[in-house]
Amino acid sequence: MSASTDSAPGPTHDRRTEVRRLIDAMEHAKVISDGHFSALGMLITDASLSADEPALVECQDGLQWLHRHYLDVGALDAPQREQRGRILGLIDVVHWALKRLPSGLQLALQPEGYAARFLVAVARRPGMSNRQLAAELGTDETEISRTGRKLLSAGVVWRRKEWRHNAWDLTPRGRRYLETSGLLPADADAVGEPVAEAGSGRRAEAARPAETVTRSPDGVPRRAPANGPSRPQEPPRSARG
Repeated sequence: MSASTDSAPGPTHDRRTEVRRLIDAMEHAKVISDGHFSALGMLITDASLSADEPALVECQDGLQWLHRHYLDVGALDAPQREQRGRILGLIDVVHWALKRLPSGLQLALQPEGYAARFLVAVARRPGMSNRQLAAELGTDETEISRTGRKLLSAGVVWRRKEWRHNAWDLTPRGRRYLETSGLLPADADAVGEPVAEAGSGRRAEAARPAETVTRSPDGVPRRAPANGPSRPQEPPRSARG
């Protein structure tokens, strides 16, 4: 296999570059292997989860270019038909991944509406339950469930089960939507502080500075810096007489 002219790693070695190189390798391969499809599938999944629109657009264009090669073939053999089907399937996946991006959701949430306030509340205090959100927004749990289902279908929040109640968190798409829409107030200095449900058997504690984490674009918590504030030391115990 011939070496690519831009094979040297550098600042532009990002997900979009990886997609372009992989599509190029698939175009020049005599047989597109399962490894090619698996690698591209993982890149599409990562790009979708992190709302990486440039990488998804690059992938869509590349897959459509690959598919054109099969249009000029009069009679496809069995392996070629399978490869064309897998390419068409990935094109559909990328199409719907692009539709689910914040730029394609077209939520246009009203700043004073329940949905926008729901997102802001969850951004400030991840893990809020239906009851806590209802108290925060001044409504009932039925309205919270209805709003949560709408945001869940749009892909901007997660919903997980904690004991007997739901706990809501932002997805990377939801965080990106808040950043680009300007819904999150500039003075929101308590973003990311987890909460505990009242009566769930766990005591809510104020977040210590050393335990505060930031989230990467992929939603993976990063460790607090090593030179950051540390836990308060316990006072030395007095020696027994």
